[in-house]
Amino acid sequence: MRNLCTTVVCSMLAGGVGAVATLSLSGSPANATRILPIDVGPADALILSGKDSPLTVRNQGGRIGWSESPSARAYSVACVHTDRVMKGILSSERFAGERQKFDDEARVQGGEFEQRSKTLQEKYPDVKPGDATFDQARQEFATLQGEYEKWFATLQKIQSKHMAEQVEKAYRELTEALNVVSERKQVDFVYRFTPPERAFDSVELSDAMMQVQARPFLRYPAAIDITEDVVKELGLPSQP
Repeated sequence: MRNLCTTVVCSMLAGGVGAVATLSLSGSPANATRILPIDVGPADALILSGKDSPLTVRNQGGRIGWSESPSARAYSVACVHTDRVMKGILSSERFAGERQKFDDEARVQGGEFEQRSKTLQEKYPDVKPGDATFDQARQEFATLQGEYEKWFATLQKIQSKHMAEQVEKAYRELTEALNVVSERKQVDFVYRFTPPERAFDSVELSDAMMQVQARPFLRYPAAIDITEDVVKELGLPSQP
């Protein structure tokens, strides 16, 4: 008799839990449309049945994992329009000031060559083949031209190296800011991308093809684009 009463009480409790679980916000079990949220767990694992074998899902370091392999994890993903951020950094006063200083020095050196050329033109005005000074003038002009070409080639190499250093420095600043934002938003992978709706900036076929290749996402959820967050972290002006 005691066992029977216990069974009845347990059945009533179970029925009560079921009624609460199916109770709608309106309070009418018969017309339930929304089930109240109920926490399940904590549990060590969730076993999902399958055609070949069951799949065991666990909490692996704060991520959903389905095996011991580090690659068998559900990682969070985001993307950043790197071209926009890089251009923003490189156009900032710090970087632009460095380039201006370099350009000013090159302009001074170039002016020295222009002055030397002007001096030679004044030294040998209207010189023509057959004149007594023609060979001497040609030699001096050729020497100056050789010096200028050597200087200009060296200038291009220095300028290219300087720009490469600026690009790398800007990239490092981008990744540092991106890491701060990613930690804050708990993002694991960040892809560089160009929004597919952005207008092409190309005048040749090769440029257009590169524009296509720079758009790895043909469609993406807007919420995974953290470009604005990175821009704000870097203190850059927001722009369309």
